[in-house]
Amino acid sequence: MSFNFGIIFAVICIIGGLLMFILYKPFWWLMKKKEMPDHYKWYLRIPGILLILFGIGIVAISIINDFMF
Repeated sequence: MSFNFGIIFAVICIIGGLLMFILYKPFWWLMKKKEMPDHYKWYLRIPGILLILFGIGIVAISIINDFMF
């Protein structure tokens, strides 16, 4: 597989998405020390999941492009 900047961007997206997925509690909630409702936990994880899927899509398109052309 050839080296391109799309792969670097995809890896950054995947790492950022994983961090957003793992560290889902907002700062103001941590300062109040209250328990977050369960549905809010998943609302805050959605951008991380989308970023991971975006990075995986870029890697998949890069692999398909490498084999096709």
